[in-house]
Amino acid sequence: MSLTHLVSTIRFQKSLESQDPKKVPPKVPYWTPFVCHMISLMRTPAPFADDLMKKYGYNIPLSIQAGLMKLCFVSSPEQIQTIFKDSKSLSSKPSTLYCLKNIIDTPPEVLPYYAADDSGMANKIRKGSVVTKQEERMHFWAAHTAQKYLSGQTLLSVSERYISTLDRNLEALNIGNDWVEVPDLLKFLQDEITSSTIEALMGSHVLRLNPTLVQDFWEFDYNMPNYVRGLPRWLVPSAFKVRDRMIASMKKWHLFAHEHSDVSKIAPDDPDWDPYFGTKLVKARLFYGMNNKHTNAASRASEDVGLILAGNANVIPSLFWYIYEALKDRTLQDRLMKEVSPCISEQGQLDIVQVTSQPLLQSVFAETLRLRVAITMTRTAEYSDYQLGSYKIKKDIPLVIFSRTAALNAEGWTNAGREPVVPLEKFWAERFLVKPGQKISKTDPELSYAKAQGSAEQTMAGSEKESNFSIEGLAGCWLPFGGGQRMCPGRHLAKHEIIGSFALLFSKYEIEMIDNGLGEPKPDMRWYPMGGLPPMEKFPFRIRKRT
Repeated sequence: MSLTHLVSTIRFQKSLESQDPKKVPPKVPYWTPFVCHMISLMRTPAPFADDLMKKYGYNIPLSIQAGLMKLCFVSSPEQIQTIFKDSKSLSSKPSTLYCLKNIIDTPPEVLPYYAADDSGMANKIRKGSVVTKQEERMHFWAAHTAQKYLSGQTLLSVSERYISTLDRNLEALNIGNDWVEVPDLLKFLQDEITSSTIEALMGSHVLRLNPTLVQDFWEFDYNMPNYVRGLPRWLVPSAFKVRDRMIASMKKWHLFAHEHSDVSKIAPDDPDWDPYFGTKLVKARLFYGMNNKHTNAASRASEDVGLILAGNANVIPSLFWYIYEALKDRTLQDRLMKEVSPCISEQGQLDIVQVTSQPLLQSVFAETLRLRVAITMTRTAEYSDYQLGSYKIKKDIPLVIFSRTAALNAEGWTNAGREPVVPLEKFWAERFLVKPGQKISKTDPELSYAKAQGSAEQTMAGSEKESNFSIEGLAGCWLPFGGGQRMCPGRHLAKHEIIGSFALLFSKYEIEMIDNGLGEPKPDMRWYPMGGLPPMEKFPFRIRKRT
């Protein structure tokens, strides 16, 4: 043991045992001065987080340092819920600014206005804010617009358009009665789902004007680790070039659409969609931006790159794993399709509201995201120190929450009344199903790991009709969309896309795995903790029209 590690270990133990009401979270021992935890945090964040939990448990906040950057890692479900509820004291603005600058390349002349906005996320401007006008509340309007136009009737409109667009695009592939082999399921979904999503959100002309947009987006997404790490242009020039192309594509589309449509047409009686701008969500975002003197054409283009990112980056890998689980387990696939069938009309139209309300379809959705989405949530006390239980969190120190850490916290799930009958490291389709008036817990005599590995009838002691989907009590454990006031406003659309895409594909086509000799696909942990975890290898399949 080096002297540095010995001293830092002694300090850690001393801090852990302190009874001082103003104590700060203990700093995890480290080997190298100044560098501290930087290498582990940057290179292998997943094993680093897992190791912290094994050594120190989930119940205490831990101080982490990477060079000059200090973080507080929080994994207790109770503390996570406390953080999410305290939107008045805590803000996600620093992480938002980081994404605006490093990921979507918001122009430097616009960033200071985002940084200066301290008005909060409530309907009323925060007392003491330097912002005095509602139209200058840049963070509030971004969240408020998404929440408004990705719920209710407008959500239904965009979801139905997405399904009809995907159906049309799949028909155009001319897949007939003979098997067609496809070398990579993820690539297939990236092509077909992304183009359908972009058209449903942004209209049909954006893809016509920019025929390489889908390809450019996935190259942009592939470079996400480079952007997140803040690598300079000279070191990764191709990453910057593809992002430049994305932004240029958005500018080109904006100019064309403004010549043919009007972004101010967002009243209730205005059309929900047009081929130039697409949805009212897109129009409202642009309308606000054009009436805000602090934004410009480049910043609005960058924000729409962000919209494409938000609509696809996590959905597509999640859909991959949803489909994979159905292909791997034919019994599960049959049970899922038993729920899908009543949701399709005699004319072949899918009822998106009905299908996304089915218990098993929802449970597989929730379980897929639990196991295959690894996001980071941060909150920062911008105005004063923050008291988290018995620990004082200093002002401007980010509180960091990893969704996958919470997803694998067996103690937390047990305390929530959801004892992990099947280990949390494994996929279990029924994890989010409960019997009417009863939670799945360790006191349930009908459930055991052995039974859970058996037949569906044994596992659930009946059909899905006798069970309900529920995430009740899991606010600190199931976090694929974040939590609190800043929970992802696109979560309902993502659910409609994933379940709806599965239902459409498997109702109209037969799909089978092709053995590639590599065994089960593994999630690529290089994307931890940046969102959906894609598979490491190509996954071949074959497809044909149902007869």
